[in-house]
Amino acid sequence: MPRPVQIVVTPGSGAGLAGRTARRIRRRLILKGIDAKIRAFENLAALMRWAEKCEPEFSHLVCVGGDATLSAAARAAIRHAVPFVPVPSGFGNVFARVFGHPWRARDVVALLDEGEVRRVDVGVARTVEGDEVFLSHRSFGVLEQIQQVAERGRKQPRARALRFLWYWGVAYQFLFHTRLAGFTVEIDGQTVADDAVLVTVANVETYSGFLPLTPKANPIDGLFDVAVIPRVSQARLLGGLVRLFMGKGRWRRLKLYRGRRVVVTTPRRREEMTVRRFTLPLLVRAGAIDELRRRTVGANPD
Repeated sequence: MPRPVQIVVTPGSGAGLAGRTARRIRRRLILKGIDAKIRAFENLAALMRWAEKCEPEFSHLVCVGGDATLSAAARAAIRHAVPFVPVPSGFGNVFARVFGHPWRARDVVALLDEGEVRRVDVGVARTVEGDEVFLSHRSFGVLEQIQQVAERGRKQPRARALRFLWYWGVAYQFLFHTRLAGFTVEIDGQTVADDAVLVTVANVETYSGFLPLTPKANPIDGLFDVAVIPRVSQARLLGGLVRLFMGKGRWRRLKLYRGRRVVVTTPRRREEMTVRRFTLPLLVRAGAIDELRRRTVGANPD
């Protein structure tokens, strides 16, 4: 008997719409005569535990959720070398947007029929809790802190436009009422900053259309793109972020680096991140990888 398609979901993703999307995908697969099962997880910790221990009982792994959900589930696809199918259902959806993955159930089912499997890079962060896979990026400093404050208690608006305004409002309040911590950044053994207030270690282009910190990051070149902003005044930092948001060109205070191993030391922790090349078997639409190459500069052939 052929193995079923496994769909995993954290129902709270996408303002509560992820569960509905997962059920629609399953119904369409069943109508096509394809066995499909859904596993819903209350939180990311439960999903990560499953991904680390599940048996290879499925032919494809379809994951419905945002970037954190996708990263948690990807470990299962890596362990068992099964095609991974991300379905964006959240605010950022950085990783899925890079490849143009669909969110509508009918388009996801079509991708399962017509897509091609290509292996892409993943990032691995070594933390005190253990190794964590990340598909899109890890941020330190002001962006991480703003996100934590803005999403505390899940009070942020559901509408996308209102959520943008919510994040910017939190950013304004945070920047002018909080002392920004400084971070040391080391890339491939060389220290590039010893008092950075913002660091983003990216496997793919981050915050496209919102805050383009790493516009040329590429998940098929074996390198991270690292965005670093050294300490500046809070007013200048806010002005620089607004400049990036408005698309007014690069901000000279934003430094971009590339490397395979990045170490960020914060006041409370030290985190080492490395690229694992061609680790995730990703199902993409035909031509998606070629389009990605054309959008980026300096990508190595795979």
